[in-house]
Amino acid sequence: MSNARVVSMCEYQASAARGITVALAAFFLSLFPLSQVSAGDSIRDLLSNFVASGASQLFDGTFIYLYGDQVQTIKVHRSLNNKGMVVESFTHIDQPQDSHSRVLVNQYCSLKNGWQYQFNAISSSFPFRVNNQFEQLQEYYTFEPVPSGKVADLETRGIGIKASDPYRYSYKLWFEPQSATLMKYQLLSADNKIVEQYLFTDITFYPSVIAAASEQQIAPTCYQRFTGLQQATEKYLDLQSFPVGYEPVSYRKGRIGHSDRHAEQFQISDGLADVSVFIEDVIDKSKHISDVVRMGPMTVAGKTIGTHQITVIGAIPVEGALKILDSIKVP
Repeated sequence: MSNARVVSMCEYQASAARGITVALAAFFLSLFPLSQVSAGDSIRDLLSNFVASGASQLFDGTFIYLYGDQVQTIKVHRSLNNKGMVVESFTHIDQPQDSHSRVLVNQYCSLKNGWQYQFNAISSSFPFRVNNQFEQLQEYYTFEPVPSGKVADLETRGIGIKASDPYRYSYKLWFEPQSATLMKYQLLSADNKIVEQYLFTDITFYPSVIAAASEQQIAPTCYQRFTGLQQATEKYLDLQSFPVGYEPVSYRKGRIGHSDRHAEQFQISDGLADVSVFIEDVIDKSKHISDVVRMGPMTVAGKTIGTHQITVIGAIPVEGALKILDSIKVP
């Protein structure tokens, strides 16, 4: 058993509740800015370019994040540090002390199924990505243009990504066509209601000098994510019962904090949506999760099997979380 520290679900939820705004912001802004894309490019070309380019655009801006009846305004600043890496900083307008910064890492690992998967540049609070297997994604999403318009006084180009079943959300994205920066985003439920949205109110671009993401096959950070994945998958996951398209992409195990409790974690994805599955020892049964909880766009679903707590958490609908939860087995 590795000595790596695995965060318990209670720690995870508390951390997510405190940092959801800046984490969501970090996720969106680290993923979507692209190299230049002309208006004549296809949807596939646009998405392929932003997958490859990742965090390449420097800017200052203000954006609004909305879900439910909550409205939050955040300042974002991107600059280069003394090592030439992009640092992204966020400041909450209403709570200036609530600030956050991170160095963007735009690197991919190659999975056995052919995906070039971006682990490090994405916030786990609200994962969303597009892998390189566009044809596979079209089996359970429909990609289409949507009406465009101005965002922050800039013309945009809109793309819709519609889910084909209730196990995943749909998305609408609006890009500024010259820099291909994501200017507006909507997460949509099966009945086409907005679960959350995000849009810039002002933005100033600066010359981008950051290299595109590199495919990474050898780095230890990639290997660490795959160690034990196949054996653990066979032990715990009934893939035949998974929602179509979802696959395990990484695995880790370790102790919870400084206790003797052990936990294992899978990262599950369909190439767009991303879900974490935790399997941990139960000591205090009063603290286990045996229900479904919605936290903004996030769904948390849990149950106990024997002495194990099983928890699924991700930005997917309740139906998807429950179907994955029911596909977990404990010998």
